[in-house]
Amino acid sequence: MRKRLLILLSVCLLAAVGVLVARRYWTTRYDKLIAAAAQQHGLDPALVKAIVYEESFFSPRARSSQSAVGLMQVTPVVAQEWVEATRSRSLSEAAAAITSKAPPLGHEPGFEETFGDPAVSLHVGCWYLQSLLKRYREETDPLSFALAAYNAGPSNVERWTSDAERSKITRDEFIARIDFPVTRGYVQKIIQRYDDYKRDGELTRQ
Repeated sequence: MRKRLLILLSVCLLAAVGVLVARRYWTTRYDKLIAAAAQQHGLDPALVKAIVYEESFFSPRARSSQSAVGLMQVTPVVAQEWVEATRSRSLSEAAAAITSKAPPLGHEPGFEETFGDPAVSLHVGCWYLQSLLKRYREETDPLSFALAAYNAGPSNVERWTSDAERSKITRDEFIARIDFPVTRGYVQKIIQRYDDYKRDGELTRQ
């Protein structure tokens, strides 16, 4: 009986270790890509990783009901803004500049295929996040504004605050005004995870 118990405990221990190893691999396999994309856009890699965790839990195949795709859940609207900002003739042309790979002759990658590429999703997601942080740079807490806009769109951020109070409102006051529970939780969870990553020294600025 004792032998069986020891065997069972050993199996459980091995299984637990296996789960921890697998989770560690899953949550760190894109760290180099995250750091590179973040650095290119002047962002803290720990912040980008916190967003990826919340948006897709590191799955490049993640899809949302709002047609968002990839690690950073880029939407078709943001993708179009990016294509226009790069003055590219098409999505595939803009993406090729990131991956340095031209699509096969006669094949035009679609939106989902393009943003299923981790490098493309990270690059465009970081580009958009940086543009939002720049947009709200005069606010008391640009990060919470940018995260709310990343999730719910800038038009809703404008609805939650007036022009006169935007430079005075605190983080907690702004978050309390977010009337979308999903967005409110999204902002809170990313800020908390970002703080955890910084405390643990994960993906510090390079």
